Amino acid sequence: MLLPSSSVSDPDRRHAENAVAEARLVSSAERLDSCAEALASAEALGLDTEFVRERTFYPRPGLVQVSDGDTVSLLDAVSLPHMAALGRLLDAGGQVKILHSVGEDLEVLRLLTSTLPRPLFDTQIAAAMLGFPLQCRYENLVAEVLAVELPGGKARSDWCKRPLTRDLTTYAAQDVIWLPRLYSILAEALEVKGRLAWLREDCDRLVAAARDDVDDAPVVRVKGAGSLNEDQLEILVRLAEWRDREARRRDLPRSFVMRDELMMALAASAPGAERERQLRALPPPVLRRYADALSDLLADTPLSEFERPSALLPLSPDQRERIKQCQAAVTTVAADIGVEPALLASRREITRVVRGERPDWLDGWRGQLLGEIFKD
Repeated sequence: MLLPSSSVSDPDRRHAENAVAEARLVSSAERLDSCAEALASAEALGLDTEFVRERTFYPRPGLVQVSDGDTVSLLDAVSLPHMAALGRLLDAGGQVKILHSVGEDLEVLRLLTSTLPRPLFDTQIAAAMLGFPLQCRYENLVAEVLAVELPGGKARSDWCKRPLTRDLTTYAAQDVIWLPRLYSILAEALEVKGRLAWLREDCDRLVAAARDDVDDAPVVRVKGAGSLNEDQLEILVRLAEWRDREARRRDLPRSFVMRDELMMALAASAPGAERERQLRALPPPVLRRYADALSDLLADTPLSEFERPSALLPLSPDQRERIKQCQAAVTTVAADIGVEPALLASRREITRVVRGERPDWLDGWRGQLLGEIFKD
């Protein structure tokens, strides 16, 4: 046990079970307004989202669960695709918003409310700062900290199908009922260790990245892109940026527009007859829809000035050795403070620094711990 025992009393357990059993779908704007008004005075709100994202670029919101620790509300995102009242709650700066492994939840909440939760408290990050595994699952954290067993296994259900089964609404309600209690315990433990400011910094950075749509360049997503030469990579950049635009426009997964290996083959082919053969060899559905657009992209025109993205620059032997040294030093610091090394700096982040970048996390608490490691 990484925290003092906080087992839930039988009365509190029954209270939570009753709140889960009484959770009902909120499917009208009037009920949503009433729900938001009732929750506005809570010190903290637990939040979670359920969505479907198998055949679309954007997530399809199905449900937003909200709990103040005493009640659970299940907001029907199918009936309420725009939730202004929820947005007002998310914007209330004096009320902590608690989520676990926020991930795509921020994207879903922004789609529904045009805003983001602040201040955010991510219980997965908080737990990692207290020595739990970096990717600790919600049900495992609840079991470890509160000695409450929760079922799992329904996250990939069709949350947009109506009516929702009682099994699904129960599962959804259980995902938030314990978040306010977890927040109270984890925040106190972080305060004792002097790490609560770390959590706030990381959560603020997550919200800022979601707000500013910070993302890697589309070409960096393409498997094998780093193996291409400069001229080939410039073609791949064109293709990857086009694919992203088309995926967003048609609301399709990127691979549904064109798979990585097809783009790589086109980019790697020599201009002229070979490239024409690669183009004609594309699957018929791709050719029917995109032949003209791809011909324009692949036209034998002078290449613009092109700078290889830093993430695709080959590493020198000295840089590889430097990365190993930094990883070892980060591992030592992590062991000293009782957390996983990747919480402090993953290999990817270390590589960014060794390449000459200065990530914003170096200006925060990680920089204070690791600054000496990354000095030239």
